Order: sequence, then structure tokens, then C-alpha cells
Amino acid sequence: MFFAPLAFARIAVAQEVPAAMEGEPAEPDLPIVSSPEELPIEQREDNCLREQLLVAPASITLEEMRRFCAERVREAPHEREPQPLFGTVAEPLPGKTETTTELATSQAAQAIRDAANNPFTLASHKVNYLLPVVYNPAPNEAGLEDFEEEGADIHLNEIEVQFQLSVQVPVWRGFLGKASFMSLAYTNRSFWQAYNSDASSPFRETNHEPELIVTWLNDWSVFGFQNVANQLALNHQSNGRSEPLSRSWNRVYANFFFERENMLISFKPWYRIPEDSEEDDNPDIEAYLGYFELSGTYNARNNHSVSLKLRNNLRSNNRGAFELRWGFPMGNRVRGYVKYFTGYGESLIDYDEYVNTLGIGFELARGAH
Repeated sequence: MFFAPLAFARIAVAQEVPAAMEGEPAEPDLPIVSSPEELPIEQREDNCLREQLLVAPASITLEEMRRFCAERVREAPHEREPQPLFGTVAEPLPGKTETTTELATSQAAQAIRDAANNPFTLASHKVNYLLPVVYNPAPNEAGLEDFEEEGADIHLNEIEVQFQLSVQVPVWRGFLGKASFMSLAYTNRSFWQAYNSDASSPFRETNHEPELIVTWLNDWSVFGFQNVANQLALNHQSNGRSEPLSRSWNRVYANFFFERENMLISFKPWYRIPEDSEEDDNPDIEAYLGYFELSGTYNARNNHSVSLKLRNNLRSNNRGAFELRWGFPMGNRVRGYVKYFTGYGESLIDYDEYVNTLGIGFELARGAH
């Protein structure tokens, strides 16, 4: 979904504000006016500066932002270009000679502002959701072998609960240049037989996914799309269980993000780190989960969003996965969320089982995936 990792670059820029500025008393909330032109110039400069702290490139200094805003608020309204998004200014800053590319307004930048406004809290990594109702017409009972060892006769319900919690935190800004930063991320996805009272409502499967990610901000244009960021990451994914139910693998992946207006596309190829054949829990996992993931999100003006995700093993014995997600407004704090999945690898215990699921619930926080 939305690209929250970029928020950390803005957090770091915001922290460069001099102490004297930080010590100034906070201004009261500005009144709602019919047009920004009705505000005094000083207030318009302050508003512009606050926005630039969130969206300007990490290489831009605070003084350059001040000069940019001072000139901008004194321009006639019809002479102004749209405000920048995803770290690209609409016109060169004073003293700068390079040409930058203007982007149309996109809701994808909202996640950046949300995270930057809360610099001392964890930010969303992947989408966070809660699906109280997920229908699976043929649930895989392989994950219940530990119950069978205890002599219990356990069967899975076709309806279960699924939720995902995914967060990240920056650990090193400027790791490889001013426009880069390193972050740690963790994702937990759980499959809970909450309505299976006969089996004491067990968690059928829980997948853990810690990551070390290096992100480079970018502003290249390719066929009308803005390459807003690129990532290189070390990824571990496992279900934390013992044999014979243990599932895990380690990968190095790259992720390339492209945005055009209200559309965000990402291409994520990976390489599996080889393991000792005697210790490998799932030596054929690539035959089912493939070697890449292609994702896309479109955000409509009415605050609805549609996302697609594709995986494929690119083999003659073709296997893959398709996921369709729809987010829609439900009040001011929560969004509705519908997720359809068909294919292999929705969970690690099911990596070699073909599953079809349809879930409905709530989107709690937006992320990059």
C-alpha cells in the first residue's frame, strides 16, 4: 500500500531544525479560511516550511527550504507550480541548478506525512489489518499434527480470523549518502481459529518476518513514472515451530518503487540464501513462491484503494499466487478492508498447498505492501 519507509528521511530532516526554533512557543491552531491567500505572509511561510520538512528531499538543508518558501509565498497564485510530493520540488530551489520532475498530487504521500508527524513512534511497514471473517473452503490441516500427537481429534473450521501487524524503525540515516537510511522492520501474520471452540480456539499458524532494510530516495522518471525509492534488504521468514512443522527461509531482496499520480507500483525480486540440505525445512519453497513479487496500488479520489499482488515461479510446472485487496472508508479512524487470495504461500505452513481465501475486516494502518 502506501510507502511509509520514506517517512524516516523526513523525520531526520525535521530533527535538523535549530534548537532556538524548537524552543519557540507553539502557535495556536490557525483558523479555517476560504483561501491561503487570506493568511499573513509570515503564517504562509511557516505553513510552507512545515510542508517542506515533510516532503522535500533529504539533501535539502533547512536554510534552502526557508529561501524556497520566502520566494514562493510572494509569487502570484497563478504563477505557482503544485507543491512537491515524494521528495521532488516543483521548481529548483534558489541556488540550485539541477532540473527536477514535477509530480501530480498522490495520496501515497499521506503515509509519509502521518509517520513524520509522529517521529517518536513506530511507523507502519506493510499494511496492518484485522480480518474477523476469513473464509477458506478447504483449510490445510497439516498444521495440527502437534495436536494429534496428544491424542486430540482436531478439525479446522472454514471460518477463521487473520491479522497482520507490521512496523519499522529507522536506525541509521545517511548510511550510504544523504538520501539513504537504514531501518529495522518486523511483520507478524497470524491465522487464528477463533471460532473453533472444540479445539480451544488455537492459532493455526503464525509467521514472523524480521528485516534489515536500506532505502535510497530517488527522483528519476521512467516512462512517465517516478522512481521514488529503491531498497535492498536482508529478510528472514519463519513460523517459529519445531520439526516436522518448522518452515523458514532467508532471502536478499531488492524493491523498486514507481509512482504516477495516484498509482504506486513495486517490483521485488529476491535471491534465497542457500541452506544445508539436512537442515532445510522446505527445500522446494522457491518452486511454489517463485523469485519475485509484483505489486500495484491505485488510490481513487473518493478514498477507495485497490491493490494487486502477483507471484510466479516462472517454470513449466507453473505455480504462483494472486492477491486482490480493496480498502474503503469507514469513519475517520478505520477503513474497511477486503482481501482475496488464491495460490500458494499465503502462510508458510501452506507454502505447497493451493488455497483460496476471502476475508473482510478493517485496515488499521497503511504500508508499502
